[in-house]
Amino acid sequence: MAYFFLFLFLAGTPYLHAQARDSAAAAAVAHENGKARFAQGDIEGALLAYRHALKLDPQRIPAYLDLGLALYQRGDGEAALVAFRTALRLDPEHAPAHMYLGALLYSQRDIEGGIRAYRRAIRLDPSLVQAYSDLGGILFDRGDLAGAIAASNRAVGLDPEHVLARYNLGLALQKQGDGKAAIQSFRRALEADSTYVPARYSLALALHEKGDGTAAIAQYRQVIRLNPKHTSTHNNLGYLLYSRGDVIGAIELLRRAISLDPNYAQAHFNLGLALKKQGEIDGAIISFRTALRLHPGYVRAYNHLGAALYARGNILAAVQTYQQALRLKPDYAGPRFGLATILQQQGNEAAAVQQYRTLVRSGDDEHLQQMARQILRALGAEL
Repeated sequence: MAYFFLFLFLAGTPYLHAQARDSAAAAAVAHENGKARFAQGDIEGALLAYRHALKLDPQRIPAYLDLGLALYQRGDGEAALVAFRTALRLDPEHAPAHMYLGALLYSQRDIEGGIRAYRRAIRLDPSLVQAYSDLGGILFDRGDLAGAIAASNRAVGLDPEHVLARYNLGLALQKQGDGKAAIQSFRRALEADSTYVPARYSLALALHEKGDGTAAIAQYRQVIRLNPKHTSTHNNLGYLLYSRGDVIGAIELLRRAISLDPNYAQAHFNLGLALKKQGEIDGAIISFRTALRLHPGYVRAYNHLGAALYARGNILAAVQTYQQALRLKPDYAGPRFGLATILQQQGNEAAAVQQYRTLVRSGDDEHLQQMARQILRALGAEL
């Protein structure tokens, strides 16, 4: 009897192997179908296909990873976490699974857990370029610039054309104060992919900060060409044009930024600057007040609103606005000088002298401090 059962088992083995092969083949087809649906944006269809693939082949680790990605894309982070952890139970040394887990944990603000998962992935597979690149970005966000630069450099060492790694490296270098190297890194990223907007925008910012306005303008315009709705570029380019005397061009760009985002306080403020320079004082006052409504602590807006109100002849409102700016930032030279000027013009010399002296002692603008010293000397007052 025992022999008979053994015979049945042995006779059935080729059939079971064939069935397993057929299931694995069907699972592969279902998996590929899921990947195709995911690429087309059909998340639900992809999920159905991935789950079917796993029903046919419960050991198919890549299907768990793709299932997790689709679940995350759908907004179901907890289910994605289950999928990635299931893959790791099947193979605790699967480097890409640790990498995907790290990305998910980071997205859930478990920064340290994400870093540990990425480091585990790298230990298991030191050639995993994407893990180094992602880790560089996470370390940058955490403020570990040295770690971010090391990880990003490792990524570009493995793949010199890795756009995101070049971009992350540029961000860390810029933050570290090495603007020249940052610009070079952003340019290398754009050599690999000239349409990558974050790298082009960051290049424009770096050039702007370096003082190369002409090159920055060219890069900002390229960003707008690639993404006409890039709000901060319209704002930054508008301010740059304003600072270079192209007020008409600045106003057009700043109004576009506001049309894209009506709650963009800085764009309202910059528009106020441009309108004030254009002589449109009423429009400038409206813009500064809008900026303050959106950002009540915007001390620069108080300063320039005070100046606009003064230019409009509303002296009392100008004084009150300057005083509010000084309550927020007592060492702010601009409103202190404006307030002192008004007091002097009103004949209140003692109060004006007090404001000028305070400015000389604790102001944050050397030019205005020097002007205050000159005025005090002219008034015969002690410094």
